Amino acid sequence: MSDKSFDERREALKARVKKQLEESSMQDEEPELTVSQSELIIEDESFNQIVELEYDDKARLRKLAAILILVGSLLGIFSGGVILQGNPSELLNSSLFEQTQSVDITGQTLDIEGEAIFNVSIELVDYDSSETLQVTYTNDNGYFQLKDVKSETMLIRVSLEGYDTIERTFDAVDGIMQPFTMKNGTGITEETFQSQDSGWSLEAAVGLSTFIGVMTIITGIVGVQASVEIRRAKRYRRTQYLAGISLFSRGLILFGPILILVGMGLLTLTKEQFEDTEEV
Repeated sequence: MSDKSFDERREALKARVKKQLEESSMQDEEPELTVSQSELIIEDESFNQIVELEYDDKARLRKLAAILILVGSLLGIFSGGVILQGNPSELLNSSLFEQTQSVDITGQTLDIEGEAIFNVSIELVDYDSSETLQVTYTNDNGYFQLKDVKSETMLIRVSLEGYDTIERTFDAVDGIMQPFTMKNGTGITEETFQSQDSGWSLEAAVGLSTFIGVMTIITGIVGVQASVEIRRAKRYRRTQYLAGISLFSRGLILFGPILILVGMGLLTLTKEQFEDTEEV
């Protein structure tokens, strides 16, 4: 029942009471007066009770939203602590940092003038056992390709009659290899192209793990502040923004964010209880 409809009914009731008073004064009858006044008092009290009940229900929803967001944020802080205390070597071996098991290698052979050399023998050799794994030859443009090369230290032997044989040790971590420049001769030229930054190092894994853990804890603390703002019920938009940031706390992966989302949904139902959204 709106304030306007209630006022209209009250005025109509007063008019009826006044009319009855006039009639009673003329007929010396007073019983109807007492009944009409009681009716007015009862309606007034009923309206106030309805308003208070509605306000109390929304206040309970607001408190429930604060509790859900608080619990979800605390779970995020807990998860951040677990990440910081975790074993970085386990993180390094997780699927996030898992290196490719094999890679296709593409390369080219050139002479000292930069011209492609055709039909050069390309031999892939296991660095530890010296076992020959693959053999292929360059095409008309001097290119070759080795399929499914294990991502570990390997040796490539490049040879052609009339040229020095090139033996290059490399880490098979990507598919592009620097061209082989072949010189006239009968000797052996050794080259080493071992990448210093191949894969994720333990230090990099520890750094990333620490960053993720710290950010998880910070966003969880933001969620705790959002819960406090809900209880204060002062600024609605600020409170929703803080709750949204707390979603990144990722408490127990999904459980924490789900609680926070439910809390944000309940918060929208109690929007008018905040001071900056109250109707004037």
